[in-house]
Amino acid sequence: MGNQLGFYISSDDEEAFDTSDSELGLNVINFTVNAMDMELRSPCYHSNDLPVIRNKPNLEKFQNTDIYKEIRASSGLVSTNSVESWNLVRALQQRENGLAAPRNSSFSDNQKRYISNLYIPNKKSQRLMSLDSKVFVTKFNRSGSKLLTACQDGFVRIYDGAKGTYHLLNRIRARDVEWSIIDADFSPNGQHFAYSTWSRSFFIMPVDGNEDDCQWIDVNGLPHHRLAIFSLRYSPTGDKIIGGSNNAMIIVTDIRTRNTQILRTHRMPGTDVNCVSFLHDKDPNVIVAGCDDGLLKVYDLRTSFRSRELSKSVASFIGHFDGVTYIDSRNDGYHVLSNSKDQSIKIWDMRQPSNLRNRSRARQQQLDLAMWDYRWNRVPREFYNPHKALEGDSSIMTYRGHRVTKTLLRAKFSPLEQTGQRYIYTGCATGRIIIYDVLTGKIKEAIEGHRNVIRDLDWHPDRAEIVSGSWDTHVHLNNFSRSNANRLPKPDKRPLRRSRRLANRNLTPD
Repeated sequence: MGNQLGFYISSDDEEAFDTSDSELGLNVINFTVNAMDMELRSPCYHSNDLPVIRNKPNLEKFQNTDIYKEIRASSGLVSTNSVESWNLVRALQQRENGLAAPRNSSFSDNQKRYISNLYIPNKKSQRLMSLDSKVFVTKFNRSGSKLLTACQDGFVRIYDGAKGTYHLLNRIRARDVEWSIIDADFSPNGQHFAYSTWSRSFFIMPVDGNEDDCQWIDVNGLPHHRLAIFSLRYSPTGDKIIGGSNNAMIIVTDIRTRNTQILRTHRMPGTDVNCVSFLHDKDPNVIVAGCDDGLLKVYDLRTSFRSRELSKSVASFIGHFDGVTYIDSRNDGYHVLSNSKDQSIKIWDMRQPSNLRNRSRARQQQLDLAMWDYRWNRVPREFYNPHKALEGDSSIMTYRGHRVTKTLLRAKFSPLEQTGQRYIYTGCATGRIIIYDVLTGKIKEAIEGHRNVIRDLDWHPDRAEIVSGSWDTHVHLNNFSRSNANRLPKPDKRPLRRSRRLANRNLTPD
């Protein structure tokens, strides 16, 4: 372990310590140790360099999947020959002559996405705001007209995102913030938002309201242990909220009746549910949960409340060596991505579940690498360059190159209408925004600007802008900069061979 500290914990606080998020202050005898302070004092403190990934992305399986072909088509990559010969000036000339697309006088949607993908965010453009504490949530509503930030100072701030001005519309003090606001989500119509803290309640507020307008729904039927809701999502119909919690629980809340139900992901309560998501933004019944043991589990809310000890899942997915920190759905009903403490992002096809007969061998592989704490220890080298995949891994693609430490970092698909979901973007513990090319598995952009971990970030649905919130207390706007585009590789400093010297001399004009 990175920090050899002796301390005493009462039996009542054992679970709270084991299942806490990365920055929870720990009351130790007569003094307080903050996990971030421990990180800074630790001899294993990370450098700001990106990890070195020796193995090239394995595309053999991924190139034969539906998602690969769909993303390739929707982002304008119809054929290799057409891409190589494509030229923006020539395309504009063809559009003016009515030849841009068959039976269309303008560009097709796929052509527009191809052009848009030439100008994705690649540089911090400005600091939008400096807050008082670590920023935990940064999220647009569905239309992009509002931006929400939630901070450890206990305030939710709503900004105007419609025209890119990002001026403050509302500042609301949150209730029952013992430590921080952990997660928040807009309702489907964008008129309300819900947030969670280290407490036993969901909190719901109108976007244009104030502290007195807050409603809360308590989670009932649980023993008196500490409860945290790490992740929450509104249902597509707006009548339910689901939350991933500690002690192997998914909490399902009916907003109208204020009733709560519990899904048990594991028979024993020691495993946290770090993240939850609906599989499709038009289906209020099927949800996906990411657990701290690396499993992804799919549940159907119409059939899963039949057991108090263990809720029956529709499917389970093995592949991550360590806990899942975030899940984002592609909203096609089949594919999701997951970010993990094992320093990887994986894409999954829900039609290809794992064979749970491999679970015991996979669990042993996980235990061999489990002697670390992502909150303040150095990442095991085996995570960056594993010798082999986890036994029974059913994922269809894996991305490596970012660092996941200190907190539950988010990773998401880029917007469909704007980019064709050509990219995956994620925060990084080095303070960078990492953008992966879904089709090649390589890092497309690494945007610098923050000085600490980026926990959450969001890509505007209509504009090529990423807003990122960091533990350095700043919120940044990132967009395209021509000065940062087409960066040339470092010059070759090797001495010229004789044949190359002669060739260069022959090309020199008289």
